[in-house]
Amino acid sequence: ILASMVYGEIKFRSKKYKARVYFWSLPRNGKRSITLGRIAESGSNAYFELDKFSRHTLMAGSTGSGKTVAAQVIIEEALLKGISVVVFDPTAQWTGFLQKCTEKLMLDHYGEFGMSQNSAKAFNGNIRQITHPREIIDMKKLMKLGEINIIALNKLEPEDTDIVVANTIREIFHANLPESKELKYMMVYDEVHRLLPKFGGSGQGFVQIERACREFRKWGVGLMLISQVLGDFKGEVKANINTEIQ
Repeated sequence: ILASMVYGEIKFRSKKYKARVYFWSLPRNGKRSITLGRIAESGSNAYFELDKFSRHTLMAGSTGSGKTVAAQVIIEEALLKGISVVVFDPTAQWTGFLQKCTEKLMLDHYGEFGMSQNSAKAFNGNIRQITHPREIIDMKKLMKLGEINIIALNKLEPEDTDIVVANTIREIFHANLPESKELKYMMVYDEVHRLLPKFGGSGQGFVQIERACREFRKWGVGLMLISQVLGDFKGEVKANINTEIQ
C-alpha cells in the first residue's frame, strides 16, 4: 500500500497540471452534450452540456493563444447538433467553415481525438461581406437550424463594427422568436474588445450586448463573446454570463 501511495504521489508531481480531477463530477456524454476534446493528461473525452451555452460564454486569451480555434471547435459541435450559428467576424478567420479542412497540420492531429482524416467536412451556410455599417441584415432569415452564417466585418472600422453589432442585436429583439428552454441559436462575436471606446467603439454595441445577455436566453439564443482579456467585460455583461473559458 505504501509503495502504491508513493508511486501515485510521484506520478502526480510529474504532471503538468496539478489540479486533481474528479471524473464522476464532470459532464457526461448524451443527446444534448458536445465533445470539447480530451481532459488534459488523460484518455477521457471532455463533454459539455449544450444548453448551458444559452446562458452565454466568454472566451478570453492573448493573441495567438488559440481562442478562436477553441471557439470554432465548440461551434462545429453545436452545428452537428442542429444549432443555428451566426458569426460576426472582423478578421475573416471563420470563412473556412464552408469548405472541408485540407491543412495537413490540423489533419495530422485528427487521430489524437479518435477522428479519421476522411471525417473533415464543410458546413452548410453563407458568407456575407458588410461594407456599410447601416446595411440592413434580416437576422431571422439567417437563423437557420444546422447552418452557419458568417457576417464578415473585416472591411469596417471599429466604430462601424459597433453600429453593426448594435443593430443586429436589435433585429433579434424584433424577430419575435418563440420561447425555448433548449439552445437553438448561437451568436458569436469575435474580437469583441474592438467595441470598446478605447479602440474606437462608441459603446452602443456593448450596451446592446448587455441587453442581450439579460434577455436572449428565453428564446434559446446564446452569445459567445471572444476577446483578449476577461477585464474587457465588466458589470452586468459579466454578471449575466455563465461560462468562462480562458
